[in-house]
Amino acid sequence: MTFIKKRGHWLTFLLMLAVVSGYSAADVYALDIGNLYSPLNDKRPFRPSTRYIILHTTEGSLDGSLRKVHRYGEAHYFVTPTGKVYRIIDRRRIATHTGRSMWNGKTTLDNMSIGIEVVGFHDKDITPAQYAALKELLRQLKRTYRIGDENILTHSMVAYGRPNRFHSQKHRGRKRCGMILSHPDVRKKLGLLAAPTRDPDVTAKRLVVADPDLHRFLYKPPRVLAALAASKDQQSMVIARGNNAWRIARDKYDSPHTLYVYPDGRKLRGSEIREWSNIPAGTRVTFLDEDREREQEFEGFLEIGKDGSTARDLAGDLYADATTIYFFPSGLIRTGAELNASASQRKQLNNPPKGTRVLVGYIYGGYVQKGRPASRIAGAKWNYPSTFYRLPNGRIMSGDEIGKTKIPTRTLIFMMK
Repeated sequence: MTFIKKRGHWLTFLLMLAVVSGYSAADVYALDIGNLYSPLNDKRPFRPSTRYIILHTTEGSLDGSLRKVHRYGEAHYFVTPTGKVYRIIDRRRIATHTGRSMWNGKTTLDNMSIGIEVVGFHDKDITPAQYAALKELLRQLKRTYRIGDENILTHSMVAYGRPNRFHSQKHRGRKRCGMILSHPDVRKKLGLLAAPTRDPDVTAKRLVVADPDLHRFLYKPPRVLAALAASKDQQSMVIARGNNAWRIARDKYDSPHTLYVYPDGRKLRGSEIREWSNIPAGTRVTFLDEDREREQEFEGFLEIGKDGSTARDLAGDLYADATTIYFFPSGLIRTGAELNASASQRKQLNNPPKGTRVLVGYIYGGYVQKGRPASRIAGAKWNYPSTFYRLPNGRIMSGDEIGKTKIPTRTLIFMMK
């Protein structure tokens, strides 16, 4: 095959390869791809399996989105408007791109999926160059991992929210990210001929629908232009009847990076608001420093007095569940189920003191001891980004930050369920 080294013969080789592989000349696209690996790349563990590809839209500008995704290792691939593709995390390793996620009963999809960030917005079409690059990238990944088209999903399909003051149950609709990439016309242009026709977790009643408009778009899609126009109307950034803080900002509603401008001119950040039911109509919502926010910023600890006043505010119907863990200012750590089973401790559950920290949707792994290292407690998940450590001095670290040989005894481990 020495002829491919000669000038002018490379295209001929590609065409021959395409014919042998069952693709026409029109399918051949020379992917412009380069390495821009995150500083976290070498720290990320290898995935045990790869079942899905998850498509995202950055919801922000090229430069800011690329900096954030690169810094925090939030994708395997990043597709620019010109069609240039960057490798961010080695495709064999875990990237933190889905946060709290579920599909067909499987959770924490970071551990079994490849994430692709496409510069753009959930309600706008991507560029022709992005179509060409993404189509070729998907073709290669589908072949490498033998992933069917129906398992190429959008973040809006798989993200789900913990119970909160707006929704008492676990719910679908936490993200609209990648929504446009679910539409049949778009998928067809990407070479995807099959797609999910329903939400398996809603059907099985593991989750409830919190955003009916998004649900209809994903599984009963209307014409693209009409759908996008409706999406923009529904996504008004002003508080009004039927358009509350959660509907506008989703899990960012109580973030310090979310600013509420009241009709009387007052300005409050989400972290400063306590009476959510009293926000007046006409309040405008804006986002500050979006490029600095991490995809999983809201997947960790919540705090009484900051994120809500009661356990139900923070955990909804799961406030007394075994997968909700309370860290009291006194140093006591208990699950909601343990507190609810004890008459004396039930008072703390019903009225937790200010400063109590809460993890929702986590499993209590126990203490690191001599002869019982983190790898024995958490198995392969010991250094997953979604695993948390509470050191004896009270410091909290994630799997991204922890070092296997530096974990002291009496360190507690918590793994996302």
